[in-house]
Amino acid sequence: MSEMTEHHGHDEIHVPGPSVWPLAFGAGFIILAFGAALNLDVVLKQYNLDPTTLLPGWLTPVLVKQILTSIGGVVLVFGLGGWLVSNIRDRAHGPSITPEIAAKMGMWIFLGSEVLFFTGLISTFLLLRARSTVEAVEPLVSSIPLVSLNTFILLTSSLTVVLAHDSAARGKKGLLNLFLLLTVILGATFVSLQGVEYTRLYAENLTWTGSGLGTGFFTLTGFHGLHVIIGVIWCLSILPRALRGGFTEKEYGGVEIFGLYWHFVDIVWILLFTIIYLMH
Repeated sequence: MSEMTEHHGHDEIHVPGPSVWPLAFGAGFIILAFGAALNLDVVLKQYNLDPTTLLPGWLTPVLVKQILTSIGGVVLVFGLGGWLVSNIRDRAHGPSITPEIAAKMGMWIFLGSEVLFFTGLISTFLLLRARSTVEAVEPLVSSIPLVSLNTFILLTSSLTVVLAHDSAARGKKGLLNLFLLLTVILGATFVSLQGVEYTRLYAENLTWTGSGLGTGFFTLTGFHGLHVIIGVIWCLSILPRALRGGFTEKEYGGVEIFGLYWHFVDIVWILLFTIIYLMH
């Protein structure tokens, strides 16, 4: 994607314009799924409620289910049809953008989905920790010195990415290579120290399967560590091109898009460090 951005920066590609039809399609799907899964008789009986006293005589629980699934199906089909027609019209008359803008847009959309992903993981961890004892949290508290060092390392890597981007924008190819290499080293160091922490926590009986707290902690930090590993591999993949002089003052979109991803990973870690280790 980055190579296409660099080498064909003046070309244009089609991107559909803003549309409400995907929302209609999604709403229809949700209503349809809810109607199909709903068993109103069972729900009301759980709360000792009589359907005949809550619903008009003609409206039975089965009819409610049928109405919801019918409405959902109609909205889903209507939304899908409108979406297809809108997309066809956009292809004929809609706006076009450059591959570089499309790549940035794609990255921002991806990061938006990542925000939702980590929000779910963080919420689950907070719930599991709230049900844990003070003694269960103690191993995390004792990890603060090591994790603080690791946090400093990751924040430093964010600085090297900024310097790499600045070097690419100014055509300083030697500095670009240096800062990309430092980013790889710092990212790999972060993952290695996280492995050291995991080993120590397991020795203190905080394991992934041993408790809800352990499950939440290792899932949350493990997924973040996976994102760091992906970032290190990504940086390694663009480093050979940088060494060949493939990035210039006008063509460094690959470095910029990588920087967006890396800074997001760093911001997430600052939030995780605060929530996991500093808030009790």
